[in-house]
Amino acid sequence: MKVSAYHMYAPSRWSRGYLAVFALALASLIGALPAQAQTAVDLVIGKGNSPDLVIYPGDVTTYTVTLTNSSTTVAADDLDIFDDLPEDHLGNSIFGVPFNVMNTHGNYSYDAGANTITVADIDLAPGEMMTLMYDVAVITPFEGDYTNVASVINPPAWVFDPDLSNNTTSYLLTVLEPLKFPAKSAVSTLVACQNEADQFHIIAGQMNGPILRSVPEGFFLGGRRWSQSSVGLPGPVSPNGPGMGNIQTGAPNLVVNDLFVVRNETSGVADVVFAAVWGYDGLYRTEDCGRTWSVVDFPGMAQYGDPFKIVYAITRGPGGPLGYILYASADRGRVFRSLDGGLTWDMTMSLPGGSSDTPWALAADPNVPGLLFAGTFGNGLFISRDYGEFWERTGNNGIPGEGGLHIFDLEFDPEKMPQTLWAATAQGVFFTQDEGYSWAEQSDGLEITGNNGVTFVTKEARAIAFAKPNNGTALLDYSLYTAIWGAGIFRLEGDRYYTNWDPVLLRNMDTTALLIHNGTLLVGTNGQGMHEVNITASSTASEGETAELPEGFSLQQNYPNPFNPSTSISFDLPAASAVRLSVFDVLGREVAVLVSGKMTAGNHAVSFDATGMQSGMYIYRLETANQTMTKSMVLMK
Repeated sequence: MKVSAYHMYAPSRWSRGYLAVFALALASLIGALPAQAQTAVDLVIGKGNSPDLVIYPGDVTTYTVTLTNSSTTVAADDLDIFDDLPEDHLGNSIFGVPFNVMNTHGNYSYDAGANTITVADIDLAPGEMMTLMYDVAVITPFEGDYTNVASVINPPAWVFDPDLSNNTTSYLLTVLEPLKFPAKSAVSTLVACQNEADQFHIIAGQMNGPILRSVPEGFFLGGRRWSQSSVGLPGPVSPNGPGMGNIQTGAPNLVVNDLFVVRNETSGVADVVFAAVWGYDGLYRTEDCGRTWSVVDFPGMAQYGDPFKIVYAITRGPGGPLGYILYASADRGRVFRSLDGGLTWDMTMSLPGGSSDTPWALAADPNVPGLLFAGTFGNGLFISRDYGEFWERTGNNGIPGEGGLHIFDLEFDPEKMPQTLWAATAQGVFFTQDEGYSWAEQSDGLEITGNNGVTFVTKEARAIAFAKPNNGTALLDYSLYTAIWGAGIFRLEGDRYYTNWDPVLLRNMDTTALLIHNGTLLVGTNGQGMHEVNITASSTASEGETAELPEGFSLQQNYPNPFNPSTSISFDLPAASAVRLSVFDVLGREVAVLVSGKMTAGNHAVSFDATGMQSGMYIYRLETANQTMTKSMVLMK
């Protein structure tokens, strides 16, 4: 995009305009001006992340607008660019409020009513470029192609543009309709990932299928919707033309052993998720909640000429330069660790016995740096006290078969002192409070009664999870859930060390994975898809939210109203979110910003002081990444 102008000397806007008129008159008499006296302004809009054409509702995308002064001698001043954001067929913006805005030149402003971005008063030296970058979350539920248009507007009188055809540029974004969860899928692991807009995607790994990622809550009625992860993962390819290589044609079928989230507490930055898979490259990483993935290299992973890689489990413990260390277990009893958040890894000492002691489950003590536990397939529990450098088998006293059993899951109790480690095993649920030397079984109640009245004892526990609050007693804040193969979900309430398990749901199902997220229990099964049930809990320990949360997003009427000169505005957030609370006059001009930034879930109240403002009606608007509410108030002096 090019805007051309020429300047002789530009000490002020008046003199620039005067000289421009003089120059244009002179040009009409003597012909074209010298080439070195022209200013070329190129405008380019493009998306900064990948994939750059296709997106699903709830995803976050980055737009980049650049404006370049191509002249080598003449400055280009007082330029404006106008970015017209796309709308759906109902006239609503397909994007939420832009966030993570970075602008290098001029004055940035966003008009939610007009759904536009303006950058005004851009001054560019010869050869200089301005850059505007912003993130937006797709909030429309409607599939379609949407065009984002940017252009140079209202050029000053002294700017002469010989070519108006390249003053506008556009970018096409395709929003796809998500899917319902496959009814007969085998779900092996579930996690919740918070994206850049502070909304949560559920990511589901399967035993032989694509990795699935959900659309955040609030987009669709009648159940959660999903999309398939494919970019960066191994998958089917087809030729892309002569000399063009291959292109990926679909989502891969993977055996996902584990998914692990590294929570990011910074607003506007997504969590990091790792996927441990059977085969291919073994471990993958995503920084956009599963939209794109990259391979994680494990030095020494493929040994003895065997390129096959298997990663089983991932966990984190205290220590290291970041305050935490990541650990991953692999085939042949090997354990890896990372001190830089999973970017690079080194191999520690293997478990004794090699492949016979393959660590299927890992857990790191949350309070003691370097204290690790590895649950194996058929040989009980191993312990390391030095960050995985040396491993030994624990006492395993109290576990049947002298400890020789399958351990599917290991989880530390979030509140019991002394520190308690729980194990989901092929022969029941056990816990230890002395670092695995001795164990106590807690399997009473893990049974179901058939239609013929016969009671079946079912002890094969595949996963365990803690939920808050505990409805049974005030002594402990958390309830404990377990997924039982062939018997569904069971729960321990009250004092979970002395009470019996109660069946919850999904009787007779082979349940394999658990996730407790924002009051919902998500359950993965073997061949019967994923199920959800409201358990009136609000969070897991790792998500760290309060126990009593609002049921929905809401904005209350200010009080008092009318007011003079101050009033209180209250609003509810069901989940932590980036929030902007603004006040506008009746002409749509923003007169105050009361809140701008990330806020925790809960009930909030903000005071608005209108001292110095004129009497009349004002509008206040509450915006998050995917919702907006507006109310009016009256200032009466």
